Amino acid sequence: MKKYKQIKAKILKIILKTNQRQYFNYLDRPLSTVLIFIFCNYGFSQEINLSGTITDTLNNPLQNANVLAIPPSQKQQIKFSITNAQGEYKLNLLKNSSYSLEISYLGYTSYKDSITLQEDAVRDIRLTPSNQTLEEIILTERTPIKVREDTITYRPEKFLTGEERKLRDVLKKLPGIDVDREGNVQVNGKDVTKLLVDGKEFFTGDEKLGVNNIPADAIDEIEALDNYNEVAFLKGLSDSEQLALNIKLKEGKKKFAFGELEAGAGIEDRYTVHPTLFYYSPKTSVNAIGDFNNIGQKAFTTQDYINFEGGFSRLTEDPAAYFRLFNDDFARFLSQQDFVFNRNNFGALSLNQKLTSKLDLSAYSILSGGTVQSNQENDFTFLSDQNTQETRTTAQDNEVFFSLNKATLRYIGPKDIDIKYATFLKTNTGTGLTNINSLTAVDTTFINQRNRPTSIDFTQNVSANKRFSRKHTSSLNTSYKYLDSDSQNDWVFNQPIFTGVIPFDTSQETIALTQNRENSLREFKLNLKHYWVLHRFHHIYPEAGINRLDQNYTTLDAQETNDGTNDFTENGFNNDLAFGLTETYFGLQYKAKAGKFIFKPGLFYHYYDWNIQQFNETLRNTGKPVLLPQLNIDWELNSAHKVKLKYNLASQFGEASQFANRLRLQSFNSLFSGNPNLENELYHRLTLTYSRFSLFKGNFINASFNYTNRLESIRPSTILEGIDQINTLILTSLPENSYAGNLLYTKLLNKVKLKASTNASISSYSRVINTQIQDFTSSSYGYELEGLTRYKNAPNLTLGWRQRFNNFRGTNTSNNFTTITPYANLEYRFFTDFVLTADYNFTYFENEDRNEINRFSIGNVSLLYQKEDSPWSITLEATNIFDTRLRNENSFSQFTVSDTRTFIQPRIVLLKLGYSF
Repeated sequence: MKKYKQIKAKILKIILKTNQRQYFNYLDRPLSTVLIFIFCNYGFSQEINLSGTITDTLNNPLQNANVLAIPPSQKQQIKFSITNAQGEYKLNLLKNSSYSLEISYLGYTSYKDSITLQEDAVRDIRLTPSNQTLEEIILTERTPIKVREDTITYRPEKFLTGEERKLRDVLKKLPGIDVDREGNVQVNGKDVTKLLVDGKEFFTGDEKLGVNNIPADAIDEIEALDNYNEVAFLKGLSDSEQLALNIKLKEGKKKFAFGELEAGAGIEDRYTVHPTLFYYSPKTSVNAIGDFNNIGQKAFTTQDYINFEGGFSRLTEDPAAYFRLFNDDFARFLSQQDFVFNRNNFGALSLNQKLTSKLDLSAYSILSGGTVQSNQENDFTFLSDQNTQETRTTAQDNEVFFSLNKATLRYIGPKDIDIKYATFLKTNTGTGLTNINSLTAVDTTFINQRNRPTSIDFTQNVSANKRFSRKHTSSLNTSYKYLDSDSQNDWVFNQPIFTGVIPFDTSQETIALTQNRENSLREFKLNLKHYWVLHRFHHIYPEAGINRLDQNYTTLDAQETNDGTNDFTENGFNNDLAFGLTETYFGLQYKAKAGKFIFKPGLFYHYYDWNIQQFNETLRNTGKPVLLPQLNIDWELNSAHKVKLKYNLASQFGEASQFANRLRLQSFNSLFSGNPNLENELYHRLTLTYSRFSLFKGNFINASFNYTNRLESIRPSTILEGIDQINTLILTSLPENSYAGNLLYTKLLNKVKLKASTNASISSYSRVINTQIQDFTSSSYGYELEGLTRYKNAPNLTLGWRQRFNNFRGTNTSNNFTTITPYANLEYRFFTDFVLTADYNFTYFENEDRNEINRFSIGNVSLLYQKEDSPWSITLEATNIFDTRLRNENSFSQFTVSDTRTFIQPRIVLLKLGYSF
């Protein structure tokens, strides 16, 4: 009680100082109510609103006019607003504080005034046309934000306080731009896909590298370029979903070098070394990055890898190849987050050189290697007639080494010609050790596996674009790809597996199986497209191309015995398959604009000619035509309010491994054989997106809906006995539909940012299990609520709540999962030179059908000390501060339900020293 009275007395003193006597009545309420009331009033009650409209001399509203209220002290933030379509603006100002009010609009004389307000006020302002010429206006007027169609230009000097060190610090203060902790950037809710410096890619365009490293004092302007196209004269002709951020440098900062060296050590021999070096000039830029640690941090992420492979543009050009990237060995290594030990060695070097006024060279080389050790326990229920239960433990120790290398020559000549040649080399080697212990009611199986994969991928691309006149532009794209991969596996079992299928020699002391898979591929692609502008609002785009694929796929499964090799060829194993596919196509797209709508229908004719040979015996030699329609509709109400619809009928062929019709071992309880009678998949795809933002109201809305209807699909057919499965593939027209949607709403309230999002996906499909057709429905839906503060001289806190529901329904099963994750992040600068960051999340998982509940917490914290203007910094960092040793989760598939316990790294404490220049 005494302590309560002391706190109450302190609160009373604060109220007396603020002269807010009306607060006295609240002191008779509980202490928590008082504290919440004062906190809220501290953030909001001292502010008042200035609003109004900006018009010209004819009372026409001026949209996108800049309105600034500049305080006399740099310790206070500049207040900014941009007018909406009705010319309205609104500013939140501190009560009884003086401001310099500035209003600017290109072509009009700027308005300036001094204001000090004691209550909410409305001020309508009329701007008069400027007597200056356009050139003089451009030179003398630097509006803080300029919105023009799909380009937003920021002149950041009005928003800065002089404390900014890196580009990320600048971006955080610009309205409509969000930067997360890793350096990923969003502009008005849309992800940035490429970073440019003075119009050139910065380190292959990955924005995080530039955002976290480019010095703030070198920046003159920042452009957000929506619908970005690398070839300037194709903009408006070739559609693009990319959003690029272009950093324009100050005249005196066109040449600079910067970098950082960070090194740290911790208990149990933990270490990290992270050097970076960047040099930039108008003609030459050199960038080097290294990262060496055994604390599980990856400087090169899966998304970085996808970006280096073409990023979002790869998705639009070749969706199948884009999604295959996520499943290759390198992507799986990068995406693995749960492990008991992880060592990473990473180095990257890039060069951009302007050879002549018309010829540019860019190149990079990335080397990445490391070790990952993981442990996992699973409780499986196999949903067959027996409902077999299995307990499985898996321990893995994998070593990998990858290299990514690319060189590009680009020629931009006179008379609108743009030619680019690129060569790409990717290599991969590794060794994997896996130990599995499987326990069922009738068997105990021990498996040791050693895997040695190697691969080389060499690709060349040529792209030529030429604008012959205002009405005629052509593009030629061609590529050649060579891939050779090999995987050698050695298996050792304590007892024979698949005894009715695999003819093991059981007289051996140990059951040893050797396995080899080889895959070689040669692929050539040629595409020619012409852009014919019939009229300003009517275009025709004829297109034709040819793709040729030749692939050889061989597998060998055999038992190693004391007397040599026990070959399984006579028992239906082993493959030697050659697959050839020629795809020719032609068609056209028609683009028309009517009011605020842009229509783009298209129709393409494809002819597939393919042949399959197994051990030189022809299994298929046939062809078929396919007609593929498509339709895009863009409805642009204004530059900040857009609706887009995309539809197409898609066709896709499989790879050689899917056609190889002889058995091969996939895992200790799974055999697989392909099907040479497979043909192309055929499915409808529809996407609807909606975006709207208002800087005036601080509202940002983004929504999307996706629908896929499969007409012909390649799907597994499974024979399941106990835990053992034999899989093949079939081409089926069984009904299959999937729906997915998401909605994100963001609201800016003074120094608080609120976010609410929801998403859902539903799939209904059929599978063949034990020769019976079984129907399944899976659904996943959830929501997230988040609030964060954006104070300059106070702690900034993020509080959030995520909840997800997963449901699975099958012929013989039903499962319902719920996951709840509250989380919190703290960023606090105190005593000027200290920065405290911390994050925490708690996970609650419930399997309702099995009445299982799992709970675990993960938290990290770091304390940084760096004196202002000092290049030196010291950081004390702790990850997994609660020393959580495992994560729990559940999953389901057509015939299994799994409860998984994954072991993770223990607590790690590091002391790091950094030097930047």
